[in-house]
Amino acid sequence: MKILLRIVLSVIGLVVFVALAAFALGATMPEDHVVSITGTVNAPPAKVFAIITDVADAPSWRPNVKSVEILPKDNFRDAWIETYNQGPTMKFTALTTAAPGPNGKGDRNVETKNDPTFGGSWDYQLSPGPTPGTTTLQITESGYIKTPIYRFMMKYILGPTKNLDQYMSDLQAKVAK
Repeated sequence: MKILLRIVLSVIGLVVFVALAAFALGATMPEDHVVSITGTVNAPPAKVFAIITDVADAPSWRPNVKSVEILPKDNFRDAWIETYNQGPTMKFTALTTAAPGPNGKGDRNVETKNDPTFGGSWDYQLSPGPTPGTTTLQITESGYIKTPIYRFMMKYILGPTKNLDQYMSDLQAKVAK
């Protein structure tokens, strides 16, 4: 019985130690971060822009998005709420939207501030890709994560570009259909 008790207490102690170490390490990281990825999408900039800005269609091509609720315009800007399969929701506002012009360049900047623990903005910069009919898409996240344990998880467990990578992968799969 004493051996079992020692094992249980040792496991509990180890879990508490790991949690405290993760919290302490996360507390040393800055709350603000900027990460960016660039990828090629096999569709012209106008088509990529149309997909990105048609947020109501997101559940059809982004597997982690359960539903989207379009909100009334916020000072003439698009606004919506995304509900994810895991249950949480996030409100977004498109701060700027510039469709690709004759040079093929376009931009969309979207922010979320509805959660006090994390938020920020995503900037989508589109330009003609390396081959005709393709788009180079750069997505830059300028965000904040208030909770130290979440900062630790994003850096060491999930990876700082996890959400950006997933979005790019989903978009590339959408145009490949």
